[in-house]
Amino acid sequence: MKRDLASLNARFGALYRVWLLGVLMLGSMVMVLSSTSINVALPAIMDEFAMGRPMAQWLATGFLAAMTAGLLLAAWAQAKLGSRLTVQLSIGLFVVCSLAALVATEGWQLIVLRILQGTSAGIIQPLATVLIFRVYAGGGRGTALGVYGLALMIAPSVGPTVGGYLIDHFGWMSAFWLPLPVCVVLMVAGHWLLPDESNPKAKRLDVLSFVMLTIAIFAGLAAISEAQRYAWGDWRVSALALTTLVCSVVFFRRTLKSKKPILSLRLWRLAAFRRASWVALALGLGLYGSTYLIPLYLQTISGYSAGHAGVLLLPAGILLGLASFASGWLCDRIAIVWLLCIGLFLFAFSSIWYGIWGASSGFFWLCVIAALGRMGIGLIMPALSTASLDSLTVDELPYGAGAVTFVRQLGGAFGINLLTVFLEWQHSALGGDFAAETIAFERTFIVLGLAFLLALWPAWRLRKFPKTTHKAQ
Repeated sequence: MKRDLASLNARFGALYRVWLLGVLMLGSMVMVLSSTSINVALPAIMDEFAMGRPMAQWLATGFLAAMTAGLLLAAWAQAKLGSRLTVQLSIGLFVVCSLAALVATEGWQLIVLRILQGTSAGIIQPLATVLIFRVYAGGGRGTALGVYGLALMIAPSVGPTVGGYLIDHFGWMSAFWLPLPVCVVLMVAGHWLLPDESNPKAKRLDVLSFVMLTIAIFAGLAAISEAQRYAWGDWRVSALALTTLVCSVVFFRRTLKSKKPILSLRLWRLAAFRRASWVALALGLGLYGSTYLIPLYLQTISGYSAGHAGVLLLPAGILLGLASFASGWLCDRIAIVWLLCIGLFLFAFSSIWYGIWGASSGFFWLCVIAALGRMGIGLIMPALSTASLDSLTVDELPYGAGAVTFVRQLGGAFGINLLTVFLEWQHSALGGDFAAETIAFERTFIVLGLAFLLALWPAWRLRKFPKTTHKAQ
């Protein structure tokens, strides 16, 4: 029985596109939801396994770092294995890791399982975008991508909301079994709806480049993390930093010589793409950093439950999705630079406000200001995609889209790590008590806001690059 797109379209009729879009949305949403729902569970996990924040942050950063690496495997896996088998294996690995987490006895076991889950998530998301492009080639692609993007924007905030409620009633383990029912549905539906097309002649994966880049990312994160336990000049930290440097050099040398690299470095020769990448780094830092910090702050400093912390982020997530949808519409009507700058300023204001007035504010204002920051991120996302890709040729577009996503995820992974370092340093330097922790959180929010203000400069300089037409190129 044939399982290519044409055969599946003929078998299921006009509704096939809708059903496939639903499956792809659910698959991507459950992966994003899993990346954020863990944040509200961190205080409970830290208590259960006697983990400090430097180790606990690996539950978030490990997932994001592995997701970043997984992005680079997606195209190769789809070509070699086909969409159906790739999704089935990825979700299967995700399910096994979720079940294993329920019987974990050590904190490091949870971290390893989260890293494996992140790899699965990284493979699935790009694959979903490619399938939407293919199945809606005859029309309706923009609407389909808009609906898909809206779902992905809302998912990061739905995760903490649902996860927080379940954690309050069933404990931290609910953050791991929460995705399981959806994963079972996806595996069954994917078996019938996903195409099974592979290309035996597809290019070979540059295994060495992939391994070097992955080691460089994790060694860099580990160096920053271990520096919190030991001195920056300690031999263990130095060894990790040296590993990062060596692996990065090997990766860069191989990639620059490759005709079909896993990550096209030549794109950064373009000034517009470089400036957009700085904004992408800030976006990853803001999106994932705030999703990590706010629930931790609300439970540790403000004394709210995991459920309350999750509820606070729900309207913020909805507003993020709506702002993202509106930004996509506005990209065709006003200068993109204004959307970028307004979005960056709104998030910076929100974060700095948390740093100055958060401790003395009630739940309502904490919710309103968080929603304002999320609205800023929503304005940035579609505008950033347009700004980063407008300077590229048609042939460069697939590489550019993957590269921007890679930079954003990298900003999230390293951003959470660096924010945790700063938070712990301030907490220790100020005396290590509750008052010190409150001030440490406040200063961390201010630093996060200042990072976004710094990103205003490369965003503003994008005004020099007028919108291009890819069709003409």
